[in-house]
Amino acid sequence: MSPSGAFLELFANRSPSLRTQFHVDSDETPTSVPVSHRLCSAPGPKSLACLERIRSDVLKQFCDFYLDHDGLEFCRTHDARYGEVRPLLEFMPAWQFERFTNRYRDNGDRAWTMDLNKSKSIYRGSNSWIAFAEVDSGPACLTIFLDGEKAGSIFFATPQPWFNILRPIAKDFAGLLSRVIRDPAAFFRLIRATVSLRGTDGQNYGFVPVEYVTDTR
Repeated sequence: MSPSGAFLELFANRSPSLRTQFHVDSDETPTSVPVSHRLCSAPGPKSLACLERIRSDVLKQFCDFYLDHDGLEFCRTHDARYGEVRPLLEFMPAWQFERFTNRYRDNGDRAWTMDLNKSKSIYRGSNSWIAFAEVDSGPACLTIFLDGEKAGSIFFATPQPWFNILRPIAKDFAGLLSRVIRDPAAFFRLIRATVSLRGTDGQNYGFVPVEYVTDTR
């Protein structure tokens, strides 16, 4: 099965959940948190026009996926920070690529995400890129380069990185999907996406995913 097909199988899980802990290496009993996924339908005219503009041989996997599903929300949980359901990972609809990416370009409200660290060297150069996925409601995001030696590679952008984000987290879009499929909880730990829960003291705490459970029924 292709990485795309295997990834989409996760969206068929009837009642998935994340087992979480406040400290990943502790002996505490994991807290199980129900999650859900949302998969968008085929793109409309505005998204199709965007995909046509960026389509190339190196972006074929990426564009082919979007021709079937114009975005998605993966591992939606009730986020105590915002008092509403939000995804830990959201692929933006193609028609929003330009607007979302502009937030990270010069003078965008999230430009500091790229400029605060060494990633400025790759995002403020001559190569074109787009931000296509928001991580844990931002400002962290996933990017894909459209041209140059990094074309087709997936990068993780965050203002205060804890690993070398000058290297791609996946060499292509299929590699990204494969990495998520292999262990969704490990992928969330890599990008530090946490489940925000309200404690008994009324404060919000970020719980670390330690295991993805496909069906809890």
